[in-house]
Amino acid sequence: MQSSHFTVKSSDGFDIEVLISTPDKRPDGVVIYVNSSGPNTYNIKRKNQDGQIWYYHDVFANELTKRNIAYCRYSARGVRDGDCEPYFVEIDEEKYKTYLPHNSVNDVLAILDYITKNYAGIPVWLLGWSEGTIISPLIAKETGKIRGMFLCGYCNENLLDILKWQLNGNAALIAYRRFFDYDRKGYISKEDFDRDRYGVREALFGNFEFKDIDNDMDGKLTAVDFAVFANPESPRDHLDAMLKAIESGNDEWLKNNHAIRLTSGWFKEHALLKPNKDVLPDLNIPIHIFSGEYDYMTPEFYTKEIEETFTKLGKTNLITHYFKNHDHDLNFVLYPLKGELSEGMVCLFDTIKNSVN
Repeated sequence: MQSSHFTVKSSDGFDIEVLISTPDKRPDGVVIYVNSSGPNTYNIKRKNQDGQIWYYHDVFANELTKRNIAYCRYSARGVRDGDCEPYFVEIDEEKYKTYLPHNSVNDVLAILDYITKNYAGIPVWLLGWSEGTIISPLIAKETGKIRGMFLCGYCNENLLDILKWQLNGNAALIAYRRFFDYDRKGYISKEDFDRDRYGVREALFGNFEFKDIDNDMDGKLTAVDFAVFANPESPRDHLDAMLKAIESGNDEWLKNNHAIRLTSGWFKEHALLKPNKDVLPDLNIPIHIFSGEYDYMTPEFYTKEIEETFTKLGKTNLITHYFKNHDHDLNFVLYPLKGELSEGMVCLFDTIKNSVN
């Protein structure tokens, strides 16, 4: 495997930093990773609890080049590698404000132009994760140079609607169900909670008992309860404050109070985009979606909904892959922790190889 760095100019003249890894012989295809949300670089440096440093994109580069596929990734605008934990990035605030959906589309289109010129005749596929599942279809609508797409952590709705869904207790419910909903009822019973099969109750809930969380006292823990549990004063306090910050352009509040570093301009532009449920059916290229049962960011039912839409339309270019007990990242964390690839990740890499060939 060989890796080379280059820059391309986007449509507004902005320099995009790109890294491509290639196999030792002419590749059968090129995969461009379309970024998830936030200040990502073409490395994404992280540290394990034992102090070991690892790089997210190395896993993709190694696995794909072993399958004779080139792997291309890029840094978000205004972001470069840094030394400050836990995200190891430095952010140029003014440049980062230009990290917006329409620029993300144009940035990848510029990378695509470079790839098709320098790797002529080799098919190019997009691998989008989370926000990347929104940006990838928009790229495909703009050009005929994309052979197909692989989408993980699939967003079927508008991103702002997804945020509201997450913060109303739904994301927390799915995350906690993974540890307590043993028979997959869709909620957590008192028996489940008390049993604490995996011994995580104290770490997750401290000294809180079931009755302290069951706000509506219906004998089961649901999204309503977790919305209140996360925001005791009001289930909507954080969400309302966040929506106010977005509307007023209060990027400082967002910087200090939202887990992922994003700007008000980013949120506002995403709110104006058509949801994928209205975009994806217009595409006729092969589309693969990979969905985890316990994806608390972009739930599994999003994939089922778009699958039903394609079936009703009689379209056959969508293939879905479902994985039990997998999360938003298809249990990627197994690799940095144990050096193992999850079932979902193995399926992703093998599907890419079989599709490209």
